[in-house]
This record gives sequence, C-alpha cells and structure tokens, in this order.
Amino acid sequence: MPRACLLLVAIVRGAWPAPQANPEIALIDGARQRMAANLASLPNYTCLEAIDRSVRRVAKQKLLFRDRIHLEVAFIEANEMFSWPGAGSFESDLLEQIPQVGASGAGGFGGWTRTLFGPSAPDFTYAGECMVDGRRGSKYTFRVPAESSTYEVRSAGGVAMSPYSGSVCIDPGSLDIMLLEIITGHTPPPVASISESIHYGRARIGSADFLLPRDHELVVTDLEGNENRNLTSFTSCREYASQSSISFDVEHTAASGPQVKVEELQIPPGISMELKLETPITFEESAVGDPITARLDRAIKAPGVSVPKGAILSGRIRGLEQYFEPEKYFRVSLEFSSLIFGNKHAQFRARLVGPRLQVEKHLDSSGMATETDVSTPGSTISEGSGFDLDNSSPGLGAFRVRGGALRLSRGLRMIWQTQSE
Repeated sequence: MPRACLLLVAIVRGAWPAPQANPEIALIDGARQRMAANLASLPNYTCLEAIDRSVRRVAKQKLLFRDRIHLEVAFIEANEMFSWPGAGSFESDLLEQIPQVGASGAGGFGGWTRTLFGPSAPDFTYAGECMVDGRRGSKYTFRVPAESSTYEVRSAGGVAMSPYSGSVCIDPGSLDIMLLEIITGHTPPPVASISESIHYGRARIGSADFLLPRDHELVVTDLEGNENRNLTSFTSCREYASQSSISFDVEHTAASGPQVKVEELQIPPGISMELKLETPITFEESAVGDPITARLDRAIKAPGVSVPKGAILSGRIRGLEQYFEPEKYFRVSLEFSSLIFGNKHAQFRARLVGPRLQVEKHLDSSGMATETDVSTPGSTISEGSGFDLDNSSPGLGAFRVRGGALRLSRGLRMIWQTQSE
C-alpha cells in the first residue's frame, strides 16, 4: 500500500503542475533566511547609544523629559556589552551604574534579532499589511509563553520571566525587518506592562551593509498608570576593535607627543582641593556619561606629594536629572577619577564638600563692608540653591540646582576632599 501511494503521487506530479507554496509563508521564511545570513556574517561591532528618558505622571498627563545618557554599546559574540564613551573597556555592571530614576534595559541593540530569528524562534502568523515610515510591508505576529521566555523583568516586586507577544513588519521586496514591536504579559508589581518598538535600517560595517537597530523605544507602565519612557538612538556604528575609542565631541584632554614614563602618585586622604570646572554643563546639551575636566585652582602640598596649580582632573557626569515636584529643580552628580600634571598621574577619589562662591567686596553707603555674588547666573552651587552631598556614593559629588534652567559654566568653583580607597 505505501508503494502504491508513492507511485500515485509520482503520476500526479507528472500529470499536473506542483501546487504553489503559500506566499505568506514563503515571505517569512525568506526573511528568516536573510536575517540568519545577516547575523552569520555580521562582525563584532559597536555604536554610540543616546538614551532620552522621560516620565508621564497620571496627574499631569504630560510627557516630561527627565535625563539623557550617552553610552558606547557593542555586540560581541552575540552579547551586548556597555561602556562609558571613550572608556576603552566594557563593564559588566555598567547598566547598574546608570541613575535609577527611570527605566533601563538591554536587548534592544542586538539581542532581539537573535532571539526571534535564531534556532529557537517562535512561530509567526501572517496578520495583514503594515506601514513603516511610508513603506508598505507584511505583518507577522508571534507569542512566547512564560515557560519558554527569557524576558527577565526586575522591579521592586522581584525578578520574573515574563511572557510576551509582538509583531514584525517586513519589507516584501528586500525581506528586511522594518519594525519589531513587543509587549509583555504578566510582570512583577509595581510594573503593569512593558512595551518595546525597534526600527531597523541598513548600516555599513567594514566593507558591507548590515541590518541593524536604528532606534529603540521602551515604555514601562506601573499599576497606577504612570509611564517611564526611554527613546534610544544608535549612530556611528563601526566594526569593533579593542583599542578603539569613541566620544561625543565633548572636550577632554589626551596625551600627545613622544611617550614618556608616567610616575604614579598617591594623594593622601583628607586633602581639600579647590577646583575650577573646565567643561561647561547644560541640561540641553550634556548627558550622563560625558567626559568632563577640571583644573586645580590652588597648589597643594602634603607629605610625600606636591601638586601644582593647574593640574588637570578628568572624570564624567554620573547624574543629570530634572525633577518637577514639589518644585522644578536639577540634580547633578559629578565624578573625578584621575589627576595629571607633567609626567605624573594619580588616581583621584574624593567627595564634594562645599561650594566656592565668586564674590566682590565693596563698601555700602554707610561705609560697611559687604560682599556681592558675581558668579555666572545658574552656575553657582550653594546652600541656598539646594547644595546636597551624596554621602551614600563615595567618589561622587551631588548637588541640586533649583529653577527652570541648568547652566554650569566654565570656571565653576568647587571644593573636593580626598578619600581613602
């Protein structure tokens, strides 16, 4: 009987044309094969990542910009890795160092494409047409249950693997993914839901073009309806090299000229150092992760070490957040980690202990001596503007500036006190 059936099939094939494959299945299969080829030939690469974080409170019903973060992100051996811009090395816990005033996540840079188009990809179902940036495409949906999910959600309520569902919009001509959308199912409270959307586009890495994420939107909604929204853009992508260095065109100091032997020094704890900020900081143009520099404004002498006026301190912005309640204010966190002068270098670990106001002394109409603050408006940190120490974070200087604008000008004076390791 099996042989007769096989013979009949052979006869039928010879007598009539073979049935055409379902075009909807052929399209998603073609997109999978194209993505598999894209991933197989994609070299390790790195991009600049800029994250704009906003918040929408139910009571306000308005999306308010909270802060901006600059990172370098790399996709190396199928893993997402992060570093501060220009740091030259990646840190496994860098995302945990980002100010926890909103949402943060990983996977949008490269992880999702391997998850959804790798060997253990979910089944896709055709769902009609879609439109992305004026381009017509074909939409396919998918669903991943909790037992198969690797979507980890961390919140105050704990850690859980959340089920999720979503869709992809595929260009039927190129078979490229244009848009990926994802929404979670059950999540630990106080999170009610998480949604993500990723736009893709072609970018040149080395000598070839590859399909890469272009931007990523993450929205986390809590049980009260409040939203934390992250909009991430990826630019300046290039093949990863361990010695590469990427910056956001922020002023910084780099060694040049012939190589000389660097002498390492140790700054003892308890030394007060007066610094002048060299890198202007504004809320509109600066971001967490940007390099900053300052200069020593007064020479110091201590047992075994002497540092001249003008020595350069380098560091980063570690926090730059805008708050709206109970009044509008900004919270700034700075970190200086390195001190350089001549051929000498020292690791710098200190905390911000006080402001240094710029004042002019003069006589009033009665002949009494008075002082007038002549600091650049918006650039002075003082007790009156909400100056605040962040004692819970050694090595950081945190302060608060009230008002509707943040402008920390070049020449801002600060006093830092060195700490032990």
